[in-house]
Amino acid sequence: MPEETTLIVLQHGLWGTKSHMSFLEKRIVDAMDSKAISILNVDVNENKYTYDGIQDHVKFLAEEECGLMARYAVGLLGSSGFFNTIEPLLYVTFATPHLGVRKEPTGTWAHVYNYVTGHILSRTGEQLQLLDDHEKGQPLLRVLADPDREYYRYLSKFKARRVYANVANDRTVPYWTAAMDTCDYFHVLKEVELSLDTEYSSIITGFDVRHPDKKYERSKRRRIRTSVIFKYLLIVLSPIVVPILGFLALTYIGTQGLVSRYRVSQLLSMDKTESDMIKDEECGHSDSSDDTIVHHDHHEDPVLVDTLDAVNAIPESDSPRKKQHHTKNRTSLYNVEPSKALSSKYKAMHLSKDQFEIQKNMRQLDWERVLIYIGGFNAHGSIVCRQSRFENEGGRATIRHFVDSLLLD
Repeated sequence: MPEETTLIVLQHGLWGTKSHMSFLEKRIVDAMDSKAISILNVDVNENKYTYDGIQDHVKFLAEEECGLMARYAVGLLGSSGFFNTIEPLLYVTFATPHLGVRKEPTGTWAHVYNYVTGHILSRTGEQLQLLDDHEKGQPLLRVLADPDREYYRYLSKFKARRVYANVANDRTVPYWTAAMDTCDYFHVLKEVELSLDTEYSSIITGFDVRHPDKKYERSKRRRIRTSVIFKYLLIVLSPIVVPILGFLALTYIGTQGLVSRYRVSQLLSMDKTESDMIKDEECGHSDSSDDTIVHHDHHEDPVLVDTLDAVNAIPESDSPRKKQHHTKNRTSLYNVEPSKALSSKYKAMHLSKDQFEIQKNMRQLDWERVLIYIGGFNAHGSIVCRQSRFENEGGRATIRHFVDSLLLD
């Protein structure tokens, strides 16, 4: 009898490339039986094409493992009958903004951030700010979280759903949106006492109000003289360098946003033309014959092609499966809640109505929420060790936990 094989699909994030998932891919390959898995590391929506929005990207790629695009793809794959023969096992995201990235409108910076990301980053920015009109006046993220829609229904069919959420040092995806929470307990990190796992050093096992007599200690770093000199040079030159870099960054992002809008408009126009042609063809056939008509699309849907190809390419083998054994009960690392003292200290954030609705619906599903603390400047890059310069012990521990969980029965 053929050996069962697991398809693992990896999807990078905004501005990303498939190389950002290479560290994770290598760790999976090193740990698992190569005959028991087939890995698809998506590379069809890299770099500037991540500006084009979720539904337009997903036309060019298969199912994805992490991120919002995966939930859209899961709905399309499910509607096509994909899961009639393929069992959905595990859906995982690393630092993914499930509630969008719209910040609380509590200050000037938040208003500027919301406006810039919503208007410069093309359709992706609109969708992450929940400004788009995807369907009947509702933004796409609200539609994805609608229990009556296919995206939610097929997501619920996975045996397990898990999120890894940075609690600090992630300036792209804050804790509350990655963990689908309405309270940001880690907004002032020095007021929170963290307990970390001994085996997986970045995973939080508890968090409480820090005792006022207990000093907050930042992660220790090796200081060398050159870094100190560089720091002071940066301070001195910042009035000149920062505006120039900011202008160049906004110019580049804005230009890519405009190009993306044009590219998306062309794609939508092509889709409409093809849809009208199909309707005309069907009308012509219905008038000329009473026989049953089997219609085949002129173009296969690229959303499904890569995933279906990956499944079809899985080799069959009669060799016995390798048995894996539990080495530790890791369920204690999931869904860690704040202490009563900390919980009573924080109230719900000033999120939008759509964000509250998304959070409520998503949390109705069972989730394994893993809270991560990684020291350093860019925890967003480190959580998947997306490049060597972002690789550190915290990121390696997070990936090790994920890979170890794959080995469990």
